[in-house]
Amino acid sequence: MLKCSSVPADARPVRRLLPALAAAVVLALPSPAGAALISGGPHAEPRTDRAAARMVQRSSFEPRADNHAANHTMPTAAQLRDFRSRSDMPNKRWVTGHFTGTTDEILQWGAYKWRVSPDLLRAVATVESWWHMSTVGDSGDSFGLMQIRRPYHCCEPLTSQDTAFNVDYYGAILRAYYGGKQPWLNQVERGRPYRAGDLWGSVGVWASGRWHLGDEEYVAKVRQRLAERTWRTDRWF
Repeated sequence: MLKCSSVPADARPVRRLLPALAAAVVLALPSPAGAALISGGPHAEPRTDRAAARMVQRSSFEPRADNHAANHTMPTAAQLRDFRSRSDMPNKRWVTGHFTGTTDEILQWGAYKWRVSPDLLRAVATVESWWHMSTVGDSGDSFGLMQIRRPYHCCEPLTSQDTAFNVDYYGAILRAYYGGKQPWLNQVERGRPYRAGDLWGSVGVWASGRWHLGDEEYVAKVRQRLAERTWRTDRWF
């Protein structure tokens, strides 16, 4: 069985980025290093599933009723074994998808588990999918809330049918970038040397596949959604 790689060895294509509109609006936002959005340092391990679940603020807020089935699906033990055998993502051993709830509760859970701000994951999910698990992008290759893209990331159908797995995987790969666990980023073209502890670089590489290269519009859009809290303020959300 072929392995699904989370880190392309040579040439990962750059995803088509969002319009330049957001760049001028958001580049001046504070906290460029993202210090207030992540805790525990680059090498911190995630919280347990149960510890993260205890931190979730439960509510009836659910703007995406169409996510109900995916929000109440969890991987089986066999599916997780298959995922871990096929993926080479550095933090794969902690990815479980073992949580159910509303879309917002799942985003909170994934954020608390991976020690990042829930609003950061809410903002990324807004940019990536407008919070719809049914979203399919990149010519049929990217799936779900956080748009996990094959063949660079594993594994279908978990990424398209299980919201908590989708969010958990994103938190894990974000932390892998942030923790300096992706040295291949210094072996391909890049805008600056890859290093641990750079949150916005970690957010941007998810879209561009390169470190601080071709990610400016995407990062600006995430920061715009973060500042606006679109999921609460946009009447069309």
